[in-house]
Amino acid sequence: MKHYQKLGLIGLLSALLIVFGCSSNSSAPASSEGAAAPVESAAAGTAAGEKLATELKYPLAQTIPTLDPHLSLGGSNSTIAVNIYEGLFAFNSKYEPVPMLAESYELSEDGKVYTFHLRKGVKFHNGKEMKAEDVAASLNRWKNTAPRAKSSFSDREFEVKDDYTIVLSSDVPRNDTLAQLSHVLNFAAIMPKEVVDAAGPDGVTEYIGTGPFKFVDYKTDQYVHVQKFADYQPVDAPADGFSGKKEALVNDLYFTLATDNATRFSSFLAKDFNNVDVSLDNLPQVESDPDVEIIKNLSTDFNLIFNKKAPLFSQLKYRQAVASVLDVDQVLLGIVSTPELYRLNPSYMYKENTKWYSEAGSEAYNQKNPDKAKQLLKEAGYNGEEVTLLTTKDTGTFYNATLMVQAQLEQIGIKTKIDISDYATMLTKRADPNGWDIYVGPFLVPSTPSQLLYLNPTYGFADDAKLAELLEASTSAIGDDAIKAANDALQAYEWEYLAAIKIGDIYNYNAIRKNLVGLTFLSNIPNLANTKLVE
Repeated sequence: MKHYQKLGLIGLLSALLIVFGCSSNSSAPASSEGAAAPVESAAAGTAAGEKLATELKYPLAQTIPTLDPHLSLGGSNSTIAVNIYEGLFAFNSKYEPVPMLAESYELSEDGKVYTFHLRKGVKFHNGKEMKAEDVAASLNRWKNTAPRAKSSFSDREFEVKDDYTIVLSSDVPRNDTLAQLSHVLNFAAIMPKEVVDAAGPDGVTEYIGTGPFKFVDYKTDQYVHVQKFADYQPVDAPADGFSGKKEALVNDLYFTLATDNATRFSSFLAKDFNNVDVSLDNLPQVESDPDVEIIKNLSTDFNLIFNKKAPLFSQLKYRQAVASVLDVDQVLLGIVSTPELYRLNPSYMYKENTKWYSEAGSEAYNQKNPDKAKQLLKEAGYNGEEVTLLTTKDTGTFYNATLMVQAQLEQIGIKTKIDISDYATMLTKRADPNGWDIYVGPFLVPSTPSQLLYLNPTYGFADDAKLAELLEASTSAIGDDAIKAANDALQAYEWEYLAAIKIGDIYNYNAIRKNLVGLTFLSNIPNLANTKLVE
């Protein structure tokens, strides 16, 4: 049995990664679990006797489909959830899983059994102490509802051993368990058992966690209000990414809906907001301001998702036709307007994630071959059927990308229409196999292949036995060579099967006023713990 404590994380995480494929002569965990490097405001400190604001407004560019962290696939939910909730583990700035609500854990010699020991004395926002029954109830609900978790955990159950211990067993070793428990999208948030038990199909009705802020109010299409939790118990470790010590440095935090780009930016100029994403057109208005810092952040990747249950795109030749015609440079330019804000990448992982990055199958990427596409349509028997592209105007990147794809499809004779909804409605439509064919959108890049939503049968409906087999092989592989071979095989087959088409990686600019101190981003999700606003 291998033991892992909260303290001395470098050596202990190294031991875990040795088991699951990192070099055995490494003295520290490899940073290959991660995606892009984190971004932090350079304003790191302020003068003694500073006066701090008690209220902070953070702009949300997307609507909020649900506040239930187990159900949502939206970045807006994650932005809020990481302040209210915590998980057993959290990613540090190198995307290494670090204990958060777990005090320590043990991994059996065969890599099949995790034993998690919980921190004692941690309070929920309702005053109840967190215990194993709460953790098990939360994680068992999460694994059964969160698309990112279903493929990895399936029938595995989190079992209560005693008040402060839970156990997770598997028939085979898994190299992704801690990463799954750390990811902020489809967050493995811990909440009271009674909240879990009362949840219906539409989600929980109370938002109670252990985080530094507690939920106060949600005014639909206006804001979510959270407030400093006076009884919060931080971990005794330096803040790093979403791990380590957290402290609410404002009393009231408002996540304000500002889905219109122009309105959001003008509110920043009026100092209603202290940070904002900045388009290329608006950049000159802020880059010369000495009180504003501009950060370039590797933001998301973009993918084209096929509905594999749609009449046309259930057939491989139609998916191949789209892959053949796509000019991803043009799509990416439609999204960000300049080559400075995108990069070509055929892999479903960022290049920085050296453990899982692969170029297998990349000859199918960015083909720009309309003649080949037309021939494939002819072979498939295309007869003018209309193809529906699902999108939203709530965030311009979705819509602009869809317009670029539409133009390229019509270039080869495919009849198209665009179905435009608000963001929340679009997500609901996307979960239904009826009524749409193609969706183009941004994705928070995961740390392991098992977290790729479009390889999950419930997302885009990639119900393929070989794909499932290769995905399972990639998550059960042990050792660097075995992981690389399994991952190369998985990505090569994905480019054959075409559950999705990778478009590329995009960057964005963020403007941050220098009196907003300590704001950090990881996977383009802000961490507002330890953030203060100096008046």
